[in-house]
Amino acid sequence: MAKQNSRSSVGVVEEHPLPTEGIRAQLERILSSAVFSRSGRLVRFLRFSVEQALAGNRDCLKEQTIGIQVFDRKSDYDPRIDPIVRVEARRLRSKLKTYYLSGGRGDHVVIGLPKGTYVPFFRSRTERIKTSSLADVPQTAGTEKSIAVLPFANLTPEADDDYFSDGLTEELIHRLTRIPDFRVVAWETMSRLRGREQDPEGIRRELKVGSILRGSVRRTNGRVRVTAQLVDAQSGAYLWSEAYDRELQDVFAIQEEMARAIVSTLQLTLRASGFRHGAGKQPGPQCHMLCLQGRFHANKRTRDGLLKSVTCFEQAIAAEETCAVAYAGVADAYSLLADNSFLDPSEAAPKARAAAETALSIDPDCAEAIVSLAFIRTVFDWAWADAEPLFRRAIELNPGYARAHHWFIDLLSVLGRLDEALAEALIAHHLDPLSQIIWEGCGWMHMLRREYPSALNTYQQLVEFDPTFYKAHSSLGRVLSLMGRYPEAIAAFEKAHSLAPDATSVLAALGQTFALAGRTDEALRILEQLQRLSHTHWVPVASFAIVHLGLGDWEKALGYCETAFEKREQAATGFGVHPMWEPLRREPRFQALLRHAHLLP
Repeated sequence: MAKQNSRSSVGVVEEHPLPTEGIRAQLERILSSAVFSRSGRLVRFLRFSVEQALAGNRDCLKEQTIGIQVFDRKSDYDPRIDPIVRVEARRLRSKLKTYYLSGGRGDHVVIGLPKGTYVPFFRSRTERIKTSSLADVPQTAGTEKSIAVLPFANLTPEADDDYFSDGLTEELIHRLTRIPDFRVVAWETMSRLRGREQDPEGIRRELKVGSILRGSVRRTNGRVRVTAQLVDAQSGAYLWSEAYDRELQDVFAIQEEMARAIVSTLQLTLRASGFRHGAGKQPGPQCHMLCLQGRFHANKRTRDGLLKSVTCFEQAIAAEETCAVAYAGVADAYSLLADNSFLDPSEAAPKARAAAETALSIDPDCAEAIVSLAFIRTVFDWAWADAEPLFRRAIELNPGYARAHHWFIDLLSVLGRLDEALAEALIAHHLDPLSQIIWEGCGWMHMLRREYPSALNTYQQLVEFDPTFYKAHSSLGRVLSLMGRYPEAIAAFEKAHSLAPDATSVLAALGQTFALAGRTDEALRILEQLQRLSHTHWVPVASFAIVHLGLGDWEKALGYCETAFEKREQAATGFGVHPMWEPLRREPRFQALLRHAHLLP
């Protein structure tokens, strides 16, 4: 909860006061954004408010003073007659809201102007995350060695070249995760901290890391120039720095040299294999560029982004058919297309499986491909016994690979091993603390364990962290529905649907909750809508089962469950553990499904 700092009159989070340099950096980020680009008076207003607050000049943040200092009113200015400050304050609050819902939605620091005052508040989004699940995440001990690799600044003139600088950063992070007993914060979290290069103390406090790597990339005329600095997070002192100017095909050698310099500087220990990446050789420049583009599009996690990712990775394979990483990229893209209901699993799963198996035939020790195949064995093949050793092998090869721990929870949950699944979810969160989907997975684990208040708290804070993440709202709706709080659940599902109108799982959950709330006509309309959609899009059969379950028509719900089981839809893997299916678990037909899948004795 925010309070007024007695020394500076700044609204801050009591437990985590933010550094002044971090607040000023955030102010400049906001004022240089497109939202504020044509709002000269609001720029002046926000800058004045922030600077006066940081200086502790609370008395200057009164309506009359602001009118004179910011809006050039005369010394006899009377705010009772001229409401310009109040009017502009409303506009400023609206602009800040727009900024944080658009270009600033991933920013770490929030600057706001509460109603009824002109004293701004400053808040860390991530440091306010205090759920019972995340409180159990392993904390970084003073002896644990750790690093945060900030996105390398793109100094290449071409505006669309971010995929190269981002890709180099992500690859370097992945390379470092192979070092034993060394925590490396994952790419998804680091991508949210872009522009924080001058705030090592804030990053240290937020991510609990001992060192920070930052740098820049410039790519011109077949050459690449990379600069890098390793900084002690607590003192800000430089530990190591280097500049590399090489041919473009030497980018892997640059990554290797940087990684080894970090190992030496931080006195880490490499395995005997060092950074060697299995049997697969490093791809050539053209193939590598296409892989970077494929990963860049896949990280968007949208239908279009994943389809573009497939295209890029397939072009990489056409350029170099022995690139294991490209095949693993194809496998992941198709898996995620099916996992997010963007593509029928009967179409996506065979392509994902073939690509993962080809990757492993090229490089049996490619951790990315091993995790891809383990996920396919879990979600699509239902080969539980085959999947577990694959996950464990990938984690052995790359213990810092957050996705391996995250996807492992799907298998452990299906098997009812919820304590182990929660432990893996917390490890994944420890490695990638700002990943929304991993954060959502922590709440999901609490829901499966019937720890509804903890799940509710997790999802409420996830909604606050990123109001545009539809799964935060849909997961919140599911927990509220399970708790019998149907009006709130319906509101959450409707918000999720507005953010992701193509997500049929959200529609189904909304229909079920309408039925449970006694709004039968609206539930039936959802059924009709799903039926119409099924004529032009793939709609999981389980969606119909969920709505009929809410309507109390167990006979139809069981019929759809049996069809979903035959089709091996992903929802069917939750039949044994998801509390939503509790009403059917005493039904002999439903128990037969669970026994057939080896999910019951």
